[in-house]
Amino acid sequence: MDKHKDLWFFVLRAVVAFVFLWHGVPKAFNPSMAMSKFVGMGFPGFLGPIVGWVEVIAAILVLVGLYHKWANLALAVIIAVAIIGVQAKGGVSAGLERDLLILAATLLLASTGPGKFAVKHG
Repeated sequence: MDKHKDLWFFVLRAVVAFVFLWHGVPKAFNPSMAMSKFVGMGFPGFLGPIVGWVEVIAAILVLVGLYHKWANLALAVIIAVAIIGVQAKGGVSAGLERDLLILAATLLLASTGPGKFAVKHG
């Protein structure tokens, strides 16, 4: 594992980036849908597109390894709010388990740095 550690951290960064891009792009580029979804979850509607853009920008930064710690912490806050504000209300489910894994991945990445396959090391 140690020999390929940087490669595996890049794979983890790519997976985290993919997940947040998958969920962020629709919110960022379809603000009315994002606003109605957020209102339906009990959040102010204007936050929907903002969260979408933060997800998109932070995911790209995570993927390339630039401002790595701050980008991962931003994503960790977003997923923590989703866990507390949405998922936890429904009890233990596949969605909650997935979100807990994503939270763990973002916190791990924030604490370790991007590895050598990054625009900015450390």
